[in-house]
Amino acid sequence: MQSQFRLKENRDFRRVFRRGKSFATPRLVLYYCDNREGRVRIGFSISKKVGNAVVRNRVKRVMRAVFQSFLPELAELSVDLVVVCRKEAAAADYHELEQDVSKLLHKAKIVI
Repeated sequence: MQSQFRLKENRDFRRVFRRGKSFATPRLVLYYCDNREGRVRIGFSISKKVGNAVVRNRVKRVMRAVFQSFLPELAELSVDLVVVCRKEAAAADYHELEQDVSKLLHKAKIVI
């Protein structure tokens, strides 16, 4: 996923957590909030509870790949997304996480 679509700064994460709405599955929690950037930005929050650095980085890589597949549908939106991964995400494969992301995006009415 390209750098322009990533949410990086702590103040942006805090704004999404404070002002945004959330939806959850057993593996993921999606927070979203409108922005003024004119494009979608996506950030990931993965706690040490998920696993060691190797596990957390694998989950992040898989999540970036999942959102890369959704990017054509999300590109014209002006929204910030933060995905919080739970412990169960470490044991999930690409297709399970893709289904969860799809379910969350539909619940939030971001993608129809």
